[in-house]
Amino acid sequence: VTLARAVEMKHSASLIAALSHETSQLYQKADDALQSLDIKVVGKWRKYFQLKCEFYKAYAYCYQGETLLAQDKCGEAVRGLQEGVKCYEKSEALCREYASAKGLGTFARPANHLFFRKLGPVLKRTLEKCERENGMIYHQKVAYDPPILELKATYGLAAPEPYTPPALNPLWSKEVYEKMNSKMAPKPQEDKEKKDKPAELPPVKEKETPMSEKDPGNFSGCVLS
Repeated sequence: VTLARAVEMKHSASLIAALSHETSQLYQKADDALQSLDIKVVGKWRKYFQLKCEFYKAYAYCYQGETLLAQDKCGEAVRGLQEGVKCYEKSEALCREYASAKGLGTFARPANHLFFRKLGPVLKRTLEKCERENGMIYHQKVAYDPPILELKATYGLAAPEPYTPPALNPLWSKEVYEKMNSKMAPKPQEDKEKKDKPAELPPVKEKETPMSEKDPGNFSGCVLS
């Protein structure tokens, strides 16, 4: 929602790129957290996290390319956009794998969403524009490695207020802590019911989210309430 709102509000391309990369990292962490679990149970969710990670990474490279072009760094823009196209194509393949994957999780069709479909043509148009301008105007070398994406969006957003812990009460002195003995604390009574093996919980049935075939009539392709 934050990213779609930034696109709708026409924020700077550098801010959108940073937000996209930050969102991609969140999905990557979610996928990493499920690595040790049974693939039969979490396999579908992992595919979903992977495709979202690659999609938002492609989004980040797309808007980073616009930022670099505005800074006359056309060679870096071309390389970043090339990487963005690769990420988008990878997310398309993951969309197909996700649609055919079996397991727990809601059924969605991210490849049919306008927010997803719009990025591919935008990426290719921006790449063609940068390649054309680099060949006619800048003549800059295209690097082998893609440019580094900004790790965190630290500008254009509300900054968190620093937390200041309250001062310690003078009654809690060193002598008071030394007089405390954990062995004197009453031991909790053992509950026989807790010793028994907990019953297995049934799998949660995901609620289907209805998807409209009609595309939203806005720029980002997302419905903001």
